Amino acid sequence: MYRQYSQQAPIIFGCGAITVLGEKVRELGCKKVMIACEPGIETAGIVDKASKSLKASGIDYVVFNGVKPDPTDEIVDKGAQVALYAGADCVVGLGGGSSMDTAKAVSILLTNPGPARKYIQAKPIYVDTKVPVILVPTTAGTGSEVTRVAIISIPELNAKWSVFVNINLAIVDPELTISLPKQETANTGLDAFAHAAEAMTCKNWNHHSNILGEAAIRRIAKNLVTCYNEPDNLEARTEMALAANLAGLAFNDPITHVGHAIADALSCAFHTPHGLGCALALPETMALVAPAMQEPVRVIASAMGLHLTGNESGEVLGKLVADSIRDMMHAMNMKSLKEMGFTREQIVDLAPHVVENHLSSYCPVEITEKTAQELLARVYDSYM
Repeated sequence: MYRQYSQQAPIIFGCGAITVLGEKVRELGCKKVMIACEPGIETAGIVDKASKSLKASGIDYVVFNGVKPDPTDEIVDKGAQVALYAGADCVVGLGGGSSMDTAKAVSILLTNPGPARKYIQAKPIYVDTKVPVILVPTTAGTGSEVTRVAIISIPELNAKWSVFVNINLAIVDPELTISLPKQETANTGLDAFAHAAEAMTCKNWNHHSNILGEAAIRRIAKNLVTCYNEPDNLEARTEMALAANLAGLAFNDPITHVGHAIADALSCAFHTPHGLGCALALPETMALVAPAMQEPVRVIASAMGLHLTGNESGEVLGKLVADSIRDMMHAMNMKSLKEMGFTREQIVDLAPHVVENHLSSYCPVEITEKTAQELLARVYDSYM
């Protein structure tokens, strides 16, 4: 059996990397940029850092700050209108996953007729986009800066669908994550853990995903709680930014599986943050797949620094990893679903949405409605 792996675009990594944005836009032959971001990115002064670099290189720009969490196809259409009216020939996604996903989807509409809904589907299609896309994360979690997928909400269907596009460059500057609030630090950090762990235990795993996933998990296990407790710790923030980037590269080809399907179901039903949903689902997802993916889960356990004898069964490995993840969650004061006001019945009722999500098909354990119900019940019961 052969495995395939790839990398979508070059990556510039390091403190102060945002200063090269204008230079890189100019190298791409572009003259006007649309920056897609959430309002908070402007408030935090991060747009100013980007615009300073653009101005220094003689690049004009316009800001679309209408991005919201779990961006809808309507938001994509509005962003495209701003870009088209301004004559933008490059799109920059500046922020978390929502901003980067919006930028990717907007790039479709700059050379293709709208609306965005034509291209965003339950089973993603690839659109050969022509407008350069540069992605600049301000969280250490989504890894969206190195993946070609844009995840967009379709409100009338209460669903999250996707589309694949071309991306041209990722600029990862750990200093941009310093202002990230503590809860978002926790949520996005465990989102990165989920990317790495699910890529390593996916049906479509490859050697590239395993190596990068392990490297990401080692850094997350060592640095995430430090970032939560010491937000200004630039060394820990740098390690987490690198971990998130590696985790994004890890899942780019194999994709994620049932943990992310659960996160999508929670997000669509209750508008919970994506990273929080991934975090809550992660322990029981690992426990579920460990018997089927014993060696990858052993590598995950080792990367977390857990003491192993080498004789553990898959079930034991799954429990060790799950318990350790829950310990991290408690250390960062993450609330349980019950503490957030949800009932067990509400969570278990999401089973059909988990089964229908195409990500569940990549899980090494078949996700039937019964399996999904049992898994959701354990997600609710096991973290209190």
